[in-house]
This record gives sequence, structure tokens and C-alpha cells, in this order.
Amino acid sequence: MVREAPRKTPEQLLQQCQAEEAAATKGHLKIFLGYASGVGKSFRMLDEARRRKERGQDVVVGGVQSKMQPEEAALLQKLEVVPLKPVNAGSAVDVETLLRRHPAVCFIDGLAYDNPSGARNPTRWQDADELLRAGIKVIASINIQYVAELSQQVEAITGKHVTQTVPVAFIKS
Repeated sequence: MVREAPRKTPEQLLQQCQAEEAAATKGHLKIFLGYASGVGKSFRMLDEARRRKERGQDVVVGGVQSKMQPEEAALLQKLEVVPLKPVNAGSAVDVETLLRRHPAVCFIDGLAYDNPSGARNPTRWQDADELLRAGIKVIASINIQYVAELSQQVEAITGKHVTQTVPVAFIKS
């Protein structure tokens, strides 16, 4: 005898449809993960931006680190950049401009940065999450010691303590 699955209530069907719709409209996250600063994450990320632009994709750089190698600066000159927004004594990703511009792909370097007080979100990864929820694909870079659930293990090995972290749940999203 074959048992039929219980029928879903209208509320359950609505929740399922809303979840499927949210998943279909959410952008995708790609991470360039490194074990330390200077291993080439930023260069590889910007080179991917260049290649995507050459293939006709709508790409924007939404956040870069202030210090960069000459090769990275040369790549950056070939790309559209939305400058960081000045906020109090620092700067943050200009989420408002990026949401209005709504590129297909936004590149963000240094995902683990904390934003200055007064910024739209407390952290850069939350800026990226907001872009993802708006349907923008985000490609970002981060070092392994900044992954929250791994930071203590990395500190035990390297002796380097970090306070700015990104939850692994966000990285897996």
C-alpha cells in the first residue's frame, strides 16, 4: 500500500513559495580565500572582474583596500569603481549607490572590515549581504583568520589575534 504525503496547508504552500522566490532572487557569493595577506587574493579578484567585463558582464568594484600593489592598481583603472563613502573618521562601502546602480556583479575586497560608526551597517560583510539580498552577485576576498569559527584555531597556530570576523554561515550562504 502506498501512503500519500500529507497535503500542505495554504500557509505552508505560501511559505514554500516565498522561500523559493527569495532563493531565486538572492545573489550568489564567491569568496577568494587566502591564508595570509599578500598571497594574491586581491589581484586574482580584480583580474576576474576584468575578465568578466571583457565578456560583457556588468561589473562594479564596490570596495578596495587603500594599499595595493601596482598590478592591482593597473587592473582597477580598467574597471568601474564606486568609491567608498566617507563616514565620520573612516569610509564604508557605498551600499546606497550600489543598490541604485544594481550591477550584475559587485567586487568587494577585505570582507572582514568593520565599518566606522554611523555607516549603514556595522561590518563590510553585512554590506555584502544587503547587496546579495537585492539580487547582486558579490565576489569578495578574505583571509582564513577572519572566518569567525576558525579565528581561534588560526591564532593558536600563528599567534595573530583578530577582532574583525565574518561568520561562516554568511560565507556558506
